[in-house]
Amino acid sequence: MVIVDKELVLTPALVRAAALARKSDDRLLLALFEFDRALAHAATRSLDLEAYLRGRREKLESLAEQLRRDGLAVETHLFWDHPIMARTLLAVLAEHPTMVIKDVRREGALKRVLFTPADLDLLRQCSAPLMLVRSGTHGLPRRILAAVDPLDEQGRPHELTARVLKAANRLAMQCDAALDVAHAFEYMPPFADAEFGWLPDLGQIEQFRGLHRDALQDLGKKFGIPPERLHLLDGIPGWAIAEFAAANRVDVVVMGSVQRSFLQRLSIGSVAEDLLQRLDCDVLVLKPDGFAERLRTELEQGGRAA
Repeated sequence: MVIVDKELVLTPALVRAAALARKSDDRLLLALFEFDRALAHAATRSLDLEAYLRGRREKLESLAEQLRRDGLAVETHLFWDHPIMARTLLAVLAEHPTMVIKDVRREGALKRVLFTPADLDLLRQCSAPLMLVRSGTHGLPRRILAAVDPLDEQGRPHELTARVLKAANRLAMQCDAALDVAHAFEYMPPFADAEFGWLPDLGQIEQFRGLHRDALQDLGKKFGIPPERLHLLDGIPGWAIAEFAAANRVDVVVMGSVQRSFLQRLSIGSVAEDLLQRLDCDVLVLKPDGFAERLRTELEQGGRAA
């Protein structure tokens, strides 16, 4: 499923989706989510809303036809409803897409990707694997980085780590891309100051680091990742992984996120949120088992309350 731009033009997300579909022989669904309160109000008076929507569908079909001429199977759907985010989440639940792909805008003055509140809402709540694609993206990624937490110190269940690695490996094989796996080790000692006669125990730090290194190596063996592709990084996870991705020209970072305050749009996990705001590349975010069922229940309860 591609959430198409309202301008209905060929964008990096469409290029990425078409390239992936061509490799996997999957169908594409171009989904346009729209609602304009002024137009809806005008339709109660004299505006022919159906004519407007018919024109939008025709433009969406024209965009799809460009891809069909390239041999791709493409469907289209215009969703006119509000709130748009709830309509989007329900459509994802109904369609069960292999992946949802959406553009993110690059802020020219800052020269980096900025996630809008709508992007973050979608990242927090999308039940399907969600890829956010920046401008200047290649059709297919050439280097992929899986960000993992083998010791589950950030509260991510083991199955989510496994899901991240499987998805990253599948994407790498599909795109003939290089795959790296990174885990950031952040040692947080108690307050230390030589003036008071206390220094951190370097031996203890190395012991903790060894535990993380062993866990990462065990994970690599389990999933067939060569040792030279496993990277134990030192530092705050968001900073360390973002710096590694930039230094190694990573195209897509694959990561898991845990919704801590379900549907309240408060957090997708502090590490995930910090990393997302620092990355300057595409991201593929996955949710844990059971997320879709909980989301469906919350949306149904919200709909009944409304």
